[in-house]
Amino acid sequence: MARILKFDDRSWHNWHFTERDVPIAGRYELHRAVTASLSDMRASAKAVQDLIGKAFTDRRRLRAHGATWSFSAAPSVPGGWPLATGYANQLFALPKTHVDPTFSGDHDGLVLCQTGISVAELNMWLEPRGRSLATSGASNGQTFVGAMSCSTHGSAIDHGAIQSQVRAIQLIPGPDRNLWIEPASRPVTDGRLAGELSATVVRDDRLFAAALVSLGALGVVHAVLIESVPRFLLENHRRRVPARPELLRAMASLGNTDFAACNLPGAGGRRPYFFQSVINDHIDKGFAYVTCGYRRDWESGHNLDYSINPKRSPGYNLATVVANLLDAAPGLTPVITKAVLADQLSPINGRVGSWGQSFNFTTPRAGTAGASVAVPADRVHDVLAIYHAALKKVGKAPVAFACRYARQSPGNLAFIRWPQSVIADIDGLDNDAARKVMAQAVTDLRVAGIPHAEHWGKLNQMTAASVRDAYGDDLERWLASRVDLLDREGEYVFGSDWLDRLGLSNRQF
Repeated sequence: MARILKFDDRSWHNWHFTERDVPIAGRYELHRAVTASLSDMRASAKAVQDLIGKAFTDRRRLRAHGATWSFSAAPSVPGGWPLATGYANQLFALPKTHVDPTFSGDHDGLVLCQTGISVAELNMWLEPRGRSLATSGASNGQTFVGAMSCSTHGSAIDHGAIQSQVRAIQLIPGPDRNLWIEPASRPVTDGRLAGELSATVVRDDRLFAAALVSLGALGVVHAVLIESVPRFLLENHRRRVPARPELLRAMASLGNTDFAACNLPGAGGRRPYFFQSVINDHIDKGFAYVTCGYRRDWESGHNLDYSINPKRSPGYNLATVVANLLDAAPGLTPVITKAVLADQLSPINGRVGSWGQSFNFTTPRAGTAGASVAVPADRVHDVLAIYHAALKKVGKAPVAFACRYARQSPGNLAFIRWPQSVIADIDGLDNDAARKVMAQAVTDLRVAGIPHAEHWGKLNQMTAASVRDAYGDDLERWLASRVDLLDREGEYVFGSDWLDRLGLSNRQF
């Protein structure tokens, strides 16, 4: 039977130790039964409601988290109760008979995911059943709900962030409330699933848009219903290439004509499904490491082996470059050199895998950190120039830059806000110099007036004013939905110091 376990821990840290020694008043874990069942899902939701009731009574802040993958303070709750959800990882295919007949999506691809399911686990459940995620982040260690709650992205250039696959959300905002939220403009279920979860159906476009990227501030997301796609193969290529004008134009436009002109690795006239460019003039001037993945139809004989080496995967991120350096030179602060990039971003020549095989579980470690901003794709070179200038101002720092891409994403607080967006990453060792580069880069972006939004889950320089500047009316909609949804106890309990500082919650409630 589902249950919540209590531990008397008095300090907390995230996965990467960028948040550490956070004082807490105890720690909780949500666990599932051995055998998956909807009755256990009901028991799990009831256990969460009971814990929320205790938090209301004790006036104690409560913060559900997944794998604590975020570099930022997003999952942190000083003085409160962290609720770890990773052991609550049940999955169920939604029967087609339970789908609303007006739903225009894929009736075969709807999957109920409990709050703690990791992206890696979800891939390994979907793909043997003939289904796939359309997109995910560079690493699969996150829980799906945790990644969704911070608007995590990948680099599938014609798709939005991970929450673009969510069709309904089970949200628990109080001790006696259990909501099943769908958009009124696109209902997905006929109500029976919500009944089996003892949840109340709420069809509301505004609340759904707020809950897609909730930052944990609307309650506990207990489950989501995602729409998967038929499984497919990704043919992956990576190569160090000259950063010629043709490539630079393609990085800014993502247009088929520009892609064709720059002779992408492995293209053969195809548009990439996945595209990433690592371009660092301070390390390897005049060259870029370009990774492309091309979508192919599934082949019946393909072997689903998930034991790939993460270091050589196209989904690999730069944080792992420096993590590998730490392993090679313990106790030192190594420099990211051209030789290092050449080794870590070695060529990939047509390796074929499923989505889950291509973006397998990786384990970035303590000592690494990253920051990201999303901007309109046509400003990519302005941003890279600002990044390089920031590095020059600070001096030597163990950082590298990468560009990934995604479409404008759903959710009031989705940080990928432009029809075609580039997400410009700064990854490196977590030391003072690296953090100064990250801070200087954002300062200079603001001075230059380049429209941007920072990644909620990475190290950032956000303030209440910068959040308001980035999100405008969408922030007002999100705040209004939060006030309408929560009572006074909930507004306090589902806040945190981080949310207070950003003007998203208020300690005075």
